[in-house]
Amino acid sequence: MIRLINIRYAFAIVALIPVSANADIAACTPTSYSSAQISQAIQNSPNANSALKNASCAFGGIAMGESQGNGCSANRANTGVLQLHNNFVSAAGYTPTSYANLPLQQQVNIWAQQVGNSNTSGSYQTLLNANQNGTTVGGAPVTSGMMAACFQFGPGVCARDVAYMQNNSGACPTAASGGLNINQNPSTGNLDGNNQSICSWGKTNQPAINKTAQNCGATPIPTPTAPTPPRKINCPTPSAAAPGTAIPPTPASAPVSLPANLA
Repeated sequence: MIRLINIRYAFAIVALIPVSANADIAACTPTSYSSAQISQAIQNSPNANSALKNASCAFGGIAMGESQGNGCSANRANTGVLQLHNNFVSAAGYTPTSYANLPLQQQVNIWAQQVGNSNTSGSYQTLLNANQNGTTVGGAPVTSGMMAACFQFGPGVCARDVAYMQNNSGACPTAASGGLNINQNPSTGNLDGNNQSICSWGKTNQPAINKTAQNCGATPIPTPTAPTPPRKINCPTPSAAAPGTAIPPTPASAPVSLPANLA
């Protein structure tokens, strides 16, 4: 099953399909980046804002549902480890093939540059505030999975999901409850191309996010270093005397020159 979204949105939730099934990806070497590596790449990106960096563990986990860490993962609308919409790939000056062949850090840098600011504002901030303050949206606690799904669906779908939750005791829309697929309803859709809401997709990916969080932010164990040997101090040895022999206190060996009348 291939997930498609309207081109207005930054990137979609996609089911994995063989790269060869996408005619846009002429050649690509598959990768297997871990969720922790993806999280670290977000932390290292000069284009990632504080909201992205603070949620890097969640994005590392949800990327496993997006691409399983394969930079070649693609469908007709999205490409790469974090499934950036091809309109944004093009805006950054790449084709799907050239973008898919970029190293992880470069993919993440472009992803953060193209969608980081727009997708961490508006409804995302509403969810973030509730999550940080321990409050709810319509009575539903906000999870990190829900926030990551909000970012991925883009501001349009997310805002309509949040509004629906506020008016329906915290429940998200579903196809059975009259939810609208974004592909068929570009301006009013509150479900993604596979009829997922931020609640359902967030819940699906929460276990992977939790697993990633176990390894996120861990302080690395410092490499032990050998102790520095004590510095040796070499004292001068008096001439014609064995080492350690005291210098006799005679005028000839005094450390200072004495006047003739005192010598």
